Amino acid sequence: MPTWVVHSHSMRLLDIRAELSRRRWLSLLAGILLPARWFHGEPVIGAVQSAKPPSAVDTVDVNRAAVSTSFESVEKTITPADQFFARSHHEEPKLSMADWKLRIEGRVETPQDLTFSDLIESPTRTLEAVLECAGNRGFLVSNGRWEGVSLAYLLKRAGLNSGASQLLFEGSDEGRLMEGRPSCAYARLVPLTKCLSSESIVAFKLNGHFLPPRNGFPARAFLPGWYGMDSVKWLRRIVVLGDLDQPETFYSSGMHLLYNRWVREGGQERITSRVSEILVRSVIAFPGNGTNLAAGRYVVWGFAWTGKGLVQAVEISTDGGTNWKSAELKSSPVPFAWVRWTFDWVAEPGSHVLLARAREESGTSQPITRDPSRLDGYECNWSEPTKCAVV
Repeated sequence: MPTWVVHSHSMRLLDIRAELSRRRWLSLLAGILLPARWFHGEPVIGAVQSAKPPSAVDTVDVNRAAVSTSFESVEKTITPADQFFARSHHEEPKLSMADWKLRIEGRVETPQDLTFSDLIESPTRTLEAVLECAGNRGFLVSNGRWEGVSLAYLLKRAGLNSGASQLLFEGSDEGRLMEGRPSCAYARLVPLTKCLSSESIVAFKLNGHFLPPRNGFPARAFLPGWYGMDSVKWLRRIVVLGDLDQPETFYSSGMHLLYNRWVREGGQERITSRVSEILVRSVIAFPGNGTNLAAGRYVVWGFAWTGKGLVQAVEISTDGGTNWKSAELKSSPVPFAWVRWTFDWVAEPGSHVLLARAREESGTSQPITRDPSRLDGYECNWSEPTKCAVV
């Protein structure tokens, strides 16, 4: 198992420069000069880019056989475990309860080596929550009932040292993310504040059963309200780090270049911040896009969710966004989970474009179109049109 290494800023830049071509080095220079700010997801102001923003689906070892969810299989609000979406960057590792261990190290008083028995014998909590891929265009999202051990509890047992500000989650799956990069374990950096939130857990059950292998068995990080890339599957190591600590494999793999907001402003392209909290969104489950319907009365239905607060309302347009009417919420909004909604529609002959938009309690509404300044493929929460022909 690799150890965590802290490099000085200057040494890290020399390491990266050695492994990149001069052209690539120059194009990435502005994006790696501010590591402490990067860790906290703060804007990297002035990080001008000359290359196309890297996308998670552009990585070389990505598992492209992503499994989408089936909205029709959802009973009330819970997605059955066998219908849960799955998306991985590397091949699924073969793990067992007997051999699995979770190492907690870094800036802690007492490093921990936890077995699966240790985990399930710890105090647990259960919550309903959405898991959504940051690049979801409609079906890489599910909602389930998760059970696990509070990250705050595990970190308290280990004893956080002063200066701790972020956690490195490392999975058991390994591979190359990008050409010219070494094979590394999948890993993500997450601010300590999110990890200490009451909802953040090391999960080992989904809908009352142990996690399916493709969804992280035996255990995974789960951070409700944040996009799924930070909820590292097949979790094997948690490293507590400070502001200036730089885990070598995270940077050498190229992971720091993914899951960032890239925008075009003033004729320049740059990174503004990292992707983290799930944006408010709704989807139409019925009717499906391209459906042909007979004229009559139908119940349009779907789901809405947000990573912040509660879903307050959902509106539906059947004429491409000209007019909007309120949908009915069929389940009570709860933090981090999606709500089921319905809308009675009298479908008359002709072509129709249906849209759904959700609004959270803060007043933020789902956008109708993509922000034109965005260049990356993340946070795809604009209203996707559903086109229907009624005869």
